Amino acid sequence: MKLRDQLLTIALIALAITLLLYSCKTALSIADLQTNAEQAFNERNYTASLQQYESLIKNWNDNNAFEQNPYYDKAGHAAFALKDYDKAIEYFNHSTHYGFAGANTYLALINHYREIENFSREMTVLNTFIEKFPIEAVEADAHERLFEMYMEISRWEEAAAQIPFFRREPGIEDLEQMLLVHIKLGNEKEEEAAANQLLSLDSNNNAALEWKAKKYFEAGEARYNAETEAYERNKSRSQYARLLKGYEAAGEDYRKARDIFERLYKQNPDKRYAVYLYNIYARFQDEETAAYYRSRL
Repeated sequence: MKLRDQLLTIALIALAITLLLYSCKTALSIADLQTNAEQAFNERNYTASLQQYESLIKNWNDNNAFEQNPYYDKAGHAAFALKDYDKAIEYFNHSTHYGFAGANTYLALINHYREIENFSREMTVLNTFIEKFPIEAVEADAHERLFEMYMEISRWEEAAAQIPFFRREPGIEDLEQMLLVHIKLGNEKEEEAAANQLLSLDSNNNAALEWKAKKYFEAGEARYNAETEAYERNKSRSQYARLLKGYEAAGEDYRKARDIFERLYKQNPDKRYAVYLYNIYARFQDEETAAYYRSRL
């Protein structure tokens, strides 16, 4: 081998060794940065942790694809712990967009947006959180919160869709909201179930009692009108007998509705209750009492 070739070979070997040593050094420094960043975060030294993670972010972006950078999420948590919310959200936006965010990242964002009363952002992140982490979302009561938000803006179908995922046992306030959403959607079986649950917890619950009174009134009206229309079509003796029996059955429903509406009216003389009571007493042909409630309209 010629001397020149020998020198070239030696030079190439030396270069290879240098590159290998450099790569080992770089790998070692990255490993050190990762260890130091995690240790600092666990020790609540968030400033040092953030500095380490930002060094890792820069190193990665200098040598790899920006979109695949795995350090933004942890840097975001360090910034969040320092209450540097602008920087935290900037980093979280990257990690959520490119799929590196965990459930705790979404929870941090949800809580932050709720604290600053950013309704639309909180709702958006809640929906994404539920989609990406369904188990963690149930455990975090995300569906309960989303239910409250949808009720606030009268989006009844979306609100109803959250109910099957409730983790906690519904309380009185929950059941009142459930009753309302099922009334709005015309879910009769669910209405009745919610009303009965409410009355089992509180026998004086106004929402459930009002629902019950309206149901009795509607049943009475339906029977009264059906029997009247049937008699108008066929004014026979047999049909008249059926009319009287029908009126008697309707009267029973009217009396049940009356008793509840009078109870509610005593607690709260609302015009809505007065309307029902006026119509009931008009059906009973009690002109004096009907006039009394009419005067309260």
